[in-house]
Amino acid sequence: MKLTHSTSFKNHAGLILGLLGMAMCSITSHGASLFGDHTCQHWRDLEFGEKRTWTNAFLAPLSLTIKGLQKSKVDKYNDDPKAHEAAIRDIDEFCLNHPDLRAADGAGHYLKKLLEMPPH
Repeated sequence: MKLTHSTSFKNHAGLILGLLGMAMCSITSHGASLFGDHTCQHWRDLEFGEKRTWTNAFLAPLSLTIKGLQKSKVDKYNDDPKAHEAAIRDIDEFCLNHPDLRAADGAGHYLKKLLEMPPH
């Protein structure tokens, strides 16, 4: 498909989210080790400050990359100074429900949901 000037990235949001899903799998498999590859069982034992540091280090660059890919002015994670709070709650819940998975899986799940939410 040839893209023209009138074709916008908003029209390709499904494709971008699909590519994000594939990238998240790769990041979860390989890149999580850059930030600490926490199992969900280990995640539950972390102090809030450790969770905040890990969550921001993991999600902030991903969200910024997605903003660039979508050529958006809005970065739903980085534009909210308290975004880590909702993310941590979501990762906590994910890990409670999926103790055999990793915190990176929960973070990817959260980011996908965040990107699908309509803007305020």
